[in-house]
Amino acid sequence: MLISLLGLNFIIKILIFYNITSFLVSEAGSNYSFLKAIESGEKPALYVQAYRSILGYIGYFFKSITGTLDAFFWFQALISTLSVYVLYLICLKATQKKLPALFAVLMATLLMDYHLLTPVFYYQIFEIFFTLLIIYLVFLIIEKKKKLKLVLIFFIPVIIYLSVFFRDTLTYFWWILMIMSAVFIINKDYKLFRRLFLAGIITFILFIILPHSNYKSIDSQPSNLHMFFGHTLYGGDGGEGIFVYEENKIRYKEKLEGFMIKHHYDSVTVKVRNEFQRNEMKEFISKTPHKWLLLQVRKVAYTFGIVPVRDSLKLLTTGKVPINLYVSAFTIQAPYVLILLVFISLTVLFFNISDMKKIEVFFMFLVLCYLIAATCLYGQYQERYRHVIIMAGIIPISAIYFNKFIGCFSQKSIRLRRYILLILVLFIIFSHWGYQAYDVLVLNKERYVNAANHF
Repeated sequence: MLISLLGLNFIIKILIFYNITSFLVSEAGSNYSFLKAIESGEKPALYVQAYRSILGYIGYFFKSITGTLDAFFWFQALISTLSVYVLYLICLKATQKKLPALFAVLMATLLMDYHLLTPVFYYQIFEIFFTLLIIYLVFLIIEKKKKLKLVLIFFIPVIIYLSVFFRDTLTYFWWILMIMSAVFIINKDYKLFRRLFLAGIITFILFIILPHSNYKSIDSQPSNLHMFFGHTLYGGDGGEGIFVYEENKIRYKEKLEGFMIKHHYDSVTVKVRNEFQRNEMKEFISKTPHKWLLLQVRKVAYTFGIVPVRDSLKLLTTGKVPINLYVSAFTIQAPYVLILLVFISLTVLFFNISDMKKIEVFFMFLVLCYLIAATCLYGQYQERYRHVIIMAGIIPISAIYFNKFIGCFSQKSIRLRRYILLILVLFIIFSHWGYQAYDVLVLNKERYVNAANHF
């Protein structure tokens, strides 16, 4: 069953790749530009302004050997399938049973958004792979019977460090290792405390000794836009990565001009712009903390909203076998909605605070909170950021509680108040999704449907 599902995963990814005609989605354009520059003899730094060039080098490696970039996308399909296998191993460690682990693989196989990452010349497949790999390595390090503990203590920091060349997701993961080490010292398990504490402190020191700023081009300036839009109300209806509305642009321009006059700046440099944006964030958070908190709630709610990921829609609707916009939306959203509802239902029905006594369960919830903070709360929200949360957080936890669901048949029935709570939670979720659908299809149709028709 496992081999069949993994084979199906790979086949779906390859079929999608050969059906695609529009490859310029997300920030893939910057990676194609880096690839072109490398082919012309240039050697761009690994960090150029707000962009990374490492995929350009990896793509160049495959293209120089095979003469085409197709081999790179086959490589992505392999990495993506390998990630599903690592997901299986994680769930097997967490539940000690094969059926919940296979259940996790099945959910990953259904997730169309995940398959549609294969033909994208972008970093998310690697982000998901590194995150799942680190989770599995931590599971190995906390298994007392396993060997090679010393190797893992040094290997985990290296993997985390390398992952940041692709995405920043694991930059602060050393905090998770330190929290886990604190848990073990509370439990008086000093061996595991030492292992995770050393892994965490080595990770922290590695970033101090070899900061990623060493790999930036001379003219690179850090961009503040991601955090700025995520912690002010300038972006769209709040938390979006673009102004969208003209009044927001006008307000931004007027306040920036006032800031420059106040501080006697002559021109808008990157440094001036960043300083202004930091000032706007501090002012918004300090003067209206309630609005800032509501904005964070909105970002999480909309990250897991009902609107399909724009990139996924583009890939399906413009393929060699084009699919109708609404059929594409259903194909993308139905598996995602199913996975999310399974996660919510199983967690609401079977979660118990005593579950946190099991270190694997505690660790997975800690990882889930970390990934939500890293992808939804740190900066602006985008639906495509949720893929790593689903693959490395939601699906593993669903497998854990699916294991409880299997066991409930031989135990006492679930209490009525759990079903009432589930109905209430689902009502809130469906109400939110309903409003989103109304906003997309009626209130702001031109922002979504009309835009999608231009694919």
